[in-house]
Amino acid sequence: MRVQSYCEESSSEDGLDDLTASDPEFSFSAATTSLSVRPRRSNRAPASYRELSTDESLDEGEEEDENDDPEAAAPVEAPTPFVYPFPETANGGGPSRAPRRPPPARKASSRSSKRPSPRKRLRIGAPLKKRRRVEQPEFVGSGVIPPWQTLPYHILFDIFLYASDPLVDERTAARYSTVQWLVNVALLCRAFREPALAALYYSPPLVPAAKCHGLLSLLWKPQESLSTNYANKIKELNVDVETLLLYKSGPTLGYFDLTSLIERTPQLRRVRLYHKDDSVIGLPAWQIQQSKWSYPVTLFSSLSQRQIRLQSWDWNARFMESERLVPLILATHREPPFKSLREVRLLHITSDETPPEGEEETSNTREIALATALKELPELRRLEFIECSIVNDSLLPRLPSTLTSLTISNCDEVATSNLKPFLSRYGQRLRELTLNHNRHLNMSFTVDLAQSCPKLEKFKMDLSMHDWSSYHDVEPHFKDLFGPSEIPTWPRTLREIELTQLRNWDDTTAEGFFTSLIDSAPDLKDLRKLVISAILKIGWRDRATFRERWIGRLETVFLRRSPPPDPNLRSIPRPPAPNAAAPTYTAESTTSDGFTQVAAPPATNEILLSSGPSTPSKRKSARLAQRQLSGLEEPSSSATDSRRSSTSRARNRDEDIPPKNVQGMCDVVMIRIDNHRPAETQFNENDFLDDELSGDEDWNGHDPDPDADGHAW
Repeated sequence: MRVQSYCEESSSEDGLDDLTASDPEFSFSAATTSLSVRPRRSNRAPASYRELSTDESLDEGEEEDENDDPEAAAPVEAPTPFVYPFPETANGGGPSRAPRRPPPARKASSRSSKRPSPRKRLRIGAPLKKRRRVEQPEFVGSGVIPPWQTLPYHILFDIFLYASDPLVDERTAARYSTVQWLVNVALLCRAFREPALAALYYSPPLVPAAKCHGLLSLLWKPQESLSTNYANKIKELNVDVETLLLYKSGPTLGYFDLTSLIERTPQLRRVRLYHKDDSVIGLPAWQIQQSKWSYPVTLFSSLSQRQIRLQSWDWNARFMESERLVPLILATHREPPFKSLREVRLLHITSDETPPEGEEETSNTREIALATALKELPELRRLEFIECSIVNDSLLPRLPSTLTSLTISNCDEVATSNLKPFLSRYGQRLRELTLNHNRHLNMSFTVDLAQSCPKLEKFKMDLSMHDWSSYHDVEPHFKDLFGPSEIPTWPRTLREIELTQLRNWDDTTAEGFFTSLIDSAPDLKDLRKLVISAILKIGWRDRATFRERWIGRLETVFLRRSPPPDPNLRSIPRPPAPNAAAPTYTAESTTSDGFTQVAAPPATNEILLSSGPSTPSKRKSARLAQRQLSGLEEPSSSATDSRRSSTSRARNRDEDIPPKNVQGMCDVVMIRIDNHRPAETQFNENDFLDDELSGDEDWNGHDPDPDADGHAW
């Protein structure tokens, strides 16, 4: 079949008859075109030159054209088209030519009913399915838009940097949507452009590899010819070695050159080379795979040539064996780019192998070399050890005395016997102390914590253990959390206390621990966060009594209870209700016997502290109270007052907390006491609730009359 040339003939039907007689194959194609003579309108949709598969579609299309324009002229009589011979095979015979018979009348079926009507037939380029309109939630604003564009550059930069961090998911090596959000904010107005781009390029997302090559080509362009100096905006580099540096980015891009990127970032202050498995805690030493990439010499030479002064650096033993890495650290810390380091992180560095029994012990040359390398940094303030077996009795006494922050995570050689002498010697300047997942470290060192670390502000300790080996050993390797008659002391400057999974103790030791916190409350004036998660393996009745007693005490002593905000000061003004009285403050509190007290506005801080909300453990169900009071007469007001006073006296006598011990300045007080087995993810009842209604939606807050025979629902 020859392809028809889509050119409209201007001749009459005689010319069409001549063309059909001379070329019968063209007559089939010509019959598919519309033969109606009608005036052309400028607003008419252009004809679609789409070949139809059947003659039935042709007939329907002609009917559509005729019905579409009622003002069109009647078409002239068209000649009889030539029937195109289709080959047919019957019983294995050859093709037979037969004139086409008119199709019989079709019966209505489900298949034909699904066929789109002629008017709804799609045109070329039209979407197959219409997109469902998604109803966006309507944002109710106050109608007043503050002049954000008038804020200074540094304030906008801090806002954008805080709102967009982080930009990359290190586990999946994928970008977050905050990257595109920063780009959209930069295009929003002229005042947002510079701070938004500065927040984006402060620590550029180096994924995927193709984007990194594009960033490198952008930095190598003359920055004077660009509208923005992108090279001066880069301050940090977080590089996934396995994804970016180890493999090629394609046949055209090749390997990514980290040295070229460092040469074009003169304001660089932090370089972090990490592995995607560094976030997995608890891998045994024999399962930590060595990376095929290692620290190149050109990396350190480029830092020296560009005269870059770093402030943070990570040393990872995945990229070089510990026996070769420690001498490299010692030699590199003496170079000018590393002299200004203020933060150092050490990962997976092991100590010398233990000699077999019967042989002499080797000298601690590796620990001495690492301690010497750290002392080469006069401005070192933050030091982190992550899964380093080199942190032992030989290294801790040799650490520099300039540290203000120390983090030790999952180091098996750390114990109270070697940490306590270090804190007593070098803890005078410490402000942050974080001890997580250390299997042999208990809390006996906290007995002298106030004296050893008088300037400590943040104290965090997590006793949950992780082990991905076949042993699955998640239990600590110490017998008792505290020794007999050991009471911890707390520095006066503490701002945050976060202790998780405290275990291996009894109720007597736990009472001494909580009592030390309450006794030190008048001195802990700067404390703003108190988080304690404890495990007590005692009877459930004793544990419930212990929980109800101590959680209430700690909340009463430390939790801040401020008056509610002024309802007149709100960002979204609400129209006042007609004939509404002035707003008054009433504080409701529920006692342990089910009664509700309504108090007047407090006048002093002592009244504020005593009229706070009750703890969840003291709440009683209203239906349970109604069931207990069923069949009884409603108590009189005098009986109610006497019961309230007796309840408050019993509660004060049980707590026995002097008013002087109330601190009342903590914004966060979270105390958890249970016997759950420690796990990496803790679940509670909220994780198992669905969207079903509880069945109490029809309750209006008033209990039914016990004398009546009606039902609650």
